[in-house]
Parts: sequence; structure tokens; C-alpha cells
Amino acid sequence: MELEKMNWKMVEDHVKKDDRIVLVAGATEEHGPNSLGTDTQTAWEIAKAACNNKGVMLGPALPVGPSAFSLGFPGTISLRVQTFMDMMKDILDSLVRSGFRRILIYSGHGGNKPAMDVITEYVLDRNDLTIKFREWYMMPKTYARIKELGSDEWDHGSWLESFSWINQPEPIPDKTKARAIPEDYYALSAAETREALGDGVGGGKYKQPESLMREFYDLAVAELEDFLDNGWGKTV
Repeated sequence: MELEKMNWKMVEDHVKKDDRIVLVAGATEEHGPNSLGTDTQTAWEIAKAACNNKGVMLGPALPVGPSAFSLGFPGTISLRVQTFMDMMKDILDSLVRSGFRRILIYSGHGGNKPAMDVITEYVLDRNDLTIKFREWYMMPKTYARIKELGSDEWDHGSWLESFSWINQPEPIPDKTKARAIPEDYYALSAAETREALGDGVGGGKYKQPESLMREFYDLAVAELEDFLDNGWGKTV
């Protein structure tokens, strides 16, 4: 159930019955051999499957976010953090005006965390709203599986963000890379970041068997479905 494919009357009728909506927040930035749209495409496919299964409204994907870290790589498009925060507030204003009261910002990009600060300020005097932020790869069961397979959130552009049916524009090499992202990555210039990352992968295995990736994808979808059913409590 995608917002952009509906007309205004359909939305008006829908929110009278269900005030939930998922908004995918992505990015356009390098991901090694994977597509520049990885952060958007992956979160979108997971969210679309879960929302379709649960009959929850899915908003249009936001394909850009703060990606200054990757600006040394051609094709990256980055927003300033304040621009991103202003955009998120404007979007929340619009969704709330339309009648949505339970909003999930479902992110595929670590740079989108400032959305949490926007939410904190937005709900200060709005007890009627539940607005939450989740990163698909940091959902508890999904991230536990990532750790079981020897990776973590620092393995940017590695297997955990590489799905043959979603975001692979060319064959992915079967190899492993030592961690390339330094602790103080935020202190590097764009040129220094590119030198540190080389091909753009942050570390770890580049690929896993497709059968394993299908299971991993299904786990992420199921975990989001559970959230859509049970995750709207203010302290959950």
C-alpha cells in the first residue's frame, strides 16, 4: 500500500481506519561494488514487503541524506545535516496534517540518525503522536544475525548490504577485507576517506551465498512486520 500510488481521497479514507505509516530514509552514496542507491533500495524492499503483508501505508522513499563521509566518491549526493533535519520536520508536518499519528522512519543509512533529534523536538507537546526511528540492519534479531556471521555495522558496503536481486549492478568479488574505517572517520577529509576505504568497502566479507542472503532478507522483513504489529508502545 504505497502512498504515492493513491489519490487524496483514498488516503483520507484510509487514515480514518489506520493511522500508521512507514517512511523509508535512504541515501545516495558509494557502497563499494554495490549500487549508489543501496541504502534506499534495501530498506525500501524490506519495508515494501512488510507493509504489503501487514496492510500498512508506505510513504515515498527519501533517496538522499547526510553523506559527507562518501563525497570523495563520484555519484554520492549529500545533504547538510541541518538541511536533512529541516526536510524531516517538513515531512512530519505534512504526514501529521494528513492524519497519520503513528509514524516509523525506517532508515538504511547511518547518517540519518539526526532524524531522532527531530523526533524528540517534534513530540515535546504532542502526546497524541508516536514517531519512531529504526535502522533496518540494527533491529535486534537482524543485527544478532549479522554478528553471528562475523560482521557488524562498520562493514559498510559488505555482504550485509549486498543483495543480488536488489542492488548489485555488477558481479561481487568473493573475498574478505580487513576493517578500513578508522575510529575517527568523521575527522577525515573526503580525499582521506577515499584513500582509507580504497574500493569503498568498510571491511568484512564481500558476499554470502544467495540462499543465506534470502534467509537474511526474510528475517529483516519478519522483524519489521513484528514491529508494525507490536512496536508502537511509547516505551517499547
